[in-house]
Amino acid sequence: MHLPRNVLPLLAAGLLGACGTTSQIADFARNDLFYVDPTFVTKAPGARPVFVAPIVAARDASKLPTGDRGFPIVYAGDEFWERPVPEMFAEVLGRGLAQSQLFARVDDRASANALVLKPTLTSFTLGATQAIAGRASFADVSVRVQVFGPTVGDGKRTLLHDHVYGGRLASDVDFQPISPYRLVAPVLHSTMQKLLVGLDGSNVARSEVPLDAESAELPVEATATRR
Repeated sequence: MHLPRNVLPLLAAGLLGACGTTSQIADFARNDLFYVDPTFVTKAPGARPVFVAPIVAARDASKLPTGDRGFPIVYAGDEFWERPVPEMFAEVLGRGLAQSQLFARVDDRASANALVLKPTLTSFTLGATQAIAGRASFADVSVRVQVFGPTVGDGKRTLLHDHVYGGRLASDVDFQPISPYRLVAPVLHSTMQKLLVGLDGSNVARSEVPLDAESAELPVEATATRR
């Protein structure tokens, strides 16, 4: 994520403080210091396979506020991470879907009979808000999940599910608050838990359950084979 010039970058030393870890990998998909998978498993495994489309990165740093009640907000950039945030999030999502048994299987291509899940990462924002005495760190994560049904006439797919899942967590004001990178773990865990529970309740993968769906055309690029 590219930050606007009028937003001050946070120094890595100030963010991490005395944050010790048994792993030096700055990758939330592969280091349980930053994220632990939910243990959610559906009680009614799905009957339909799913293809997870390449994740769409829709974060817009230019719209982030630069202050709150007269105090500046500073943001943490993506330079801390060893891989792009959307790439790590896609790995976390794919793992969660496979472990949850919400779908019969997760395919690497969008067959005519499979569902297509299109994820859009709308927010992954870390930073700190300054205060009179100290600052409060925060983490904000949100993802839009659209699920399209099997192909119908003319190769179109029906939109079965469209919802934004996410959460935000902020520390108490302190002179040395917890690093916002450490807040990724609870916020991302909560977001993934909500996402899996939401898909479970939607019944999109259960072929015997009727759905209230609306017609929509899935863009061709969203059905590309995953590499």
